[in-house]
Amino acid sequence: MPNYKKFERSGADAPRRTSLLDEIKELDARLLSIVSRRNYLMGKAASKRRQKGLPLGDPDMERRIFETWSAEAKSKNFDLKTARRVFEQLNNLAYAAVAKPENRKLSTYILSPPQRPVSVTFDGPCSLFQSKLWIAMAAASGADATLAPLCVNDQITELVKAFNQAGAHLAWEGEAVESRQGEGIEFEDKLIFAGDDPMTMFLILAFGLKTTGKFKVAGGPVLKQYDTRPLTGLLSALGARLNTLDLQSHGLPARLECGGRMASSIELTEETPAEFAAALALAGWTYQQGITLSFDAEWSGKSLLREVTSVLKSCGIKAKLSDTEFSVKPAAAADFPKQPEISLEPALCAAILSIPAFAGGEVTINGSWPAGSPIADDAVRTLASGGIKLDIAKSSITASKGEAAADTTFNFGQAEELFPVGLALAVNSRSECRISNIADQVMFEQGIELLERIGIRYERGDDELTVIPGRLKWDEAWYAPTPFFGIALGLLAWMRPGISIENPGDMNDLWPRYWTLYNSLPEINGLKDPEVKKENESKTRRRIKID
Repeated sequence: MPNYKKFERSGADAPRRTSLLDEIKELDARLLSIVSRRNYLMGKAASKRRQKGLPLGDPDMERRIFETWSAEAKSKNFDLKTARRVFEQLNNLAYAAVAKPENRKLSTYILSPPQRPVSVTFDGPCSLFQSKLWIAMAAASGADATLAPLCVNDQITELVKAFNQAGAHLAWEGEAVESRQGEGIEFEDKLIFAGDDPMTMFLILAFGLKTTGKFKVAGGPVLKQYDTRPLTGLLSALGARLNTLDLQSHGLPARLECGGRMASSIELTEETPAEFAAALALAGWTYQQGITLSFDAEWSGKSLLREVTSVLKSCGIKAKLSDTEFSVKPAAAADFPKQPEISLEPALCAAILSIPAFAGGEVTINGSWPAGSPIADDAVRTLASGGIKLDIAKSSITASKGEAAADTTFNFGQAEELFPVGLALAVNSRSECRISNIADQVMFEQGIELLERIGIRYERGDDELTVIPGRLKWDEAWYAPTPFFGIALGLLAWMRPGISIENPGDMNDLWPRYWTLYNSLPEINGLKDPEVKKENESKTRRRIKID
């Protein structure tokens, strides 16, 4: 508050008190100055991410920033839901200034899919996790092979680049990654850029342990903020030390020093990142004594080790997995198969398989559905709750519109990425639906924002949500916070044509061919890339007769 002088009785005029309007105007001027500074800083981070081909928004950074908002809102009795909306709008202001070129040319992308039953058949994108395992094995063994069709997104291309910096001969084109024959990979005295995917960092560290020496690992904004301390104990047991080069951070860049006494057996805990354990298991055949990983029977990462075991066995490497132990023997070389079997990407394919619930008709995705995978099984339950009937065959999975579940309850389990798609299915059911066990609070609030934007009533608890049926409305474009929210908007557009999205380009970060599929509906018999078609047409020669 302003300092007012005490009124003097000398006959002089008393100082004029600042009016309420003037005080608000002064505060607003300061507020705009702060917002401008915030836009600059958020935009600076977004620009760096765009230069690397990454999404403008960094979910991990936003999550950390919103922790401050949550704490301050609670201490000042400010409504948390309102705080979330203000937070999202401020972020969108910053991102709009550095939007992708396609987004600047088309500020909003209007979604109006054909109102006819769909008939779709195409070769589905393969599992991202399994693809990363096979790419790492191809690089380490110097294999001559082609992996396709893959979901070649930023995570895959960053992994390819990282292993190429270590001497691999990898390349990608379209939906394929090719590996040319070579002598394998070597990390000593090199600087490897791991991008922003923790799995890329884990694989680089794991395969880098095989020889004595040291090398550096750098990364993008996400890995710069990554806390590597949970890796310290395991690396120490394996005769290595990871030294972060930024004294103010526990993330990258860091230097890995190897060459100490490497234990042949280590114990995993719940604090051990499951993907790091999987990377160690995959690289274990390159270690002098192999490796044995022991864990509790209820350890959550066992399903990943099951996939690693399958990959190793397909390469002729002796690996075993029990309820409490994984082990792999050392091998001089890996016998890389000509055509590795990679199952479908469960969350992405499940999102596409939900289309018949809105449009009718059928969607068939060619490929092996990873039955038994926790994510895949939870995805199947989510689709069933949304009224989808599935026919799972050996080399395909087909979805059609079925009867709505008697108890419309959604529990995503390990398929939590499908939360936005589940929201769309709940709204589409036109009945009261309960969504429970929502662990990601940031995603929870983003879902609330979507429901409010489309005018659907709801009741919320700490980690659950009840969606109440109603008529959809839509006023203005929305910035989808994740690609799966973008897919949810595309689904809801069957119920309310004209829904618009501000950042359609970010869908390519999940799957570069998403818009090719969506814009080719309602009838698709194999996805045909428009750019490839254009290129082929340009090669057609015309014969001209000259008299």
